[in-house]
Amino acid sequence: MLRRIAISSLALATMVIGPAQQAAAQTECQVTYDVRFYSDATHQVQVGYLTHDCTALYVLYTLHGTYTNFQTEEPDGTCYCGPIE
Repeated sequence: MLRRIAISSLALATMVIGPAQQAAAQTECQVTYDVRFYSDATHQVQVGYLTHDCTALYVLYTLHGTYTNFQTEEPDGTCYCGPIE
């Protein structure tokens, strides 16, 4: 009888703890970035930048000004944390 109770308790703990751990392991946060574009490699004249909007599933970036290959990119927060699909 005691062995049956111990096995039942272990099964119940696995059922209660297991899904919570799985849900925590299956989340992903979308990092947002502060992106600025410059006219040349000296990064002295800014010619454009990106703004971001948070949606339910992803981060939407909008370009303002001119896109160039001379850019800086710094993380500035997170937008969406949810289950990985």
